[in-house]
Amino acid sequence: MNNVFVYCEIEGTQVQEVSQELLTKGRKLANQLGVELHAIVAGTDIKGSVETQILPYGVDKLFVFDAPRLFP
Repeated sequence: MNNVFVYCEIEGTQVQEVSQELLTKGRKLANQLGVELHAIVAGTDIKGSVETQILPYGVDKLFVFDAPRLFP
């Protein structure tokens, strides 16, 4: 099964507006195709702060990659 993936751009621990717009469009497309919307975010010290910014957009699965080596 195929799904719609959105890579979320962040600045520090703040999800950028363009990513929020893409999540909105991604949710609409996933609904039209009958698939899930998955979001991917990578950075340093982001776990616990980005989830509340991304999940309200109807994301079915969120993949958070948090490691010091992912900075910047």
